[in-house]
Amino acid sequence: MKSGIDFLLAARHCEIAELEQLAQTGELVTAIARFIHALQRERGISSIYLSSHGAQFTQQREQQIADCNLAEEAVRLQLDRLDTESHQARNGARLFSRAAVVLHALEGLPALRVRIARQALSASESTAALARLIAGLLTVVFEAADTASDPKISRALVAMFNFMQGKEFAGQERALGARVFAAGYVDGAGQQQWRHLVDAQQGCFQVFADLGDADAVQADQAGRNPAVMGEIERLRRIGGTVRGELDTALSHEWYHWCTLRIDEMKLTEDRLAIHLRALCEQRIAQAEAELHDQRAALDALSARTAGGPPRRLRSARTWSARCSRWCRSSRAACKRWATSSMRCAPPSASARWSSAPRAC
Repeated sequence: MKSGIDFLLAARHCEIAELEQLAQTGELVTAIARFIHALQRERGISSIYLSSHGAQFTQQREQQIADCNLAEEAVRLQLDRLDTESHQARNGARLFSRAAVVLHALEGLPALRVRIARQALSASESTAALARLIAGLLTVVFEAADTASDPKISRALVAMFNFMQGKEFAGQERALGARVFAAGYVDGAGQQQWRHLVDAQQGCFQVFADLGDADAVQADQAGRNPAVMGEIERLRRIGGTVRGELDTALSHEWYHWCTLRIDEMKLTEDRLAIHLRALCEQRIAQAEAELHDQRAALDALSARTAGGPPRRLRSARTWSARCSRWCRSSRAACKRWATSSMRCAPPSASARWSSAPRAC
């Protein structure tokens, strides 16, 4: 018959297995972040390419497609490494469903690029199509964050998700501005959407500031170039206040400054990925050390109790007390995790996507 000690050790093994799965999920999130960054750049370039009727950014678009293809292969490789055979993955139903939707959407990406090259759709249609693909990738990140049972790792994933979502709104703003400046015209609806994207960015970055690693938040603030934001704000005022015709030459300028800003965000995103990886490695090492200590203590007690029943009885009582203390600490940890989850858990995926601004 199994004893409480057997279940105690089994619980530690399960904890290590979950942490190793989280570490693998973290690698997937990192690969998705790189792919999204490449797609965001392709979206902005394609917007200018279509709005200028192919007169601008032809070579840049071809190079960016090649970069996107490399990033896509990295995501596919990480998806292949997920354990889909055991059917015991935490939150596996939702995570794998989101991954299936994304892989299906990726099958249509080459055809979309052909239509863009042929000028067979408008800049707004191209932007909306790529925005939907990026939104699908972000839902995978969202579900990955929901798989985390460790409170510190869960908090790190939620912070990273919100930063990536804010960066996506910044990418949509870049595409919107590039489109209206290249077209030389903006209407009231376009200006309203522009303001909506700015507000959405601020909301996501505030959540990141509240939940993110303190060093990463500080590095993000210190890494912002005031000159870059100054130019973006100047161009925002032009696009947000002038009704009617705009200077088409500003499309290059807008794209340049927005790209510098988003590249700065990518550095923060990379720091968050490094922090997440280090956190997973630290927690795995800690859990393995605790398992080693528990086994050593069990072996020592077994050796001491080999002399007779009274010592075994005392040892059983000692282990019973230790198990009770461990269970109490586990319940306390679960309570802290539940409290932390209620404070920092992101809204449901459906609420997030329904409230997001429409693709520009």
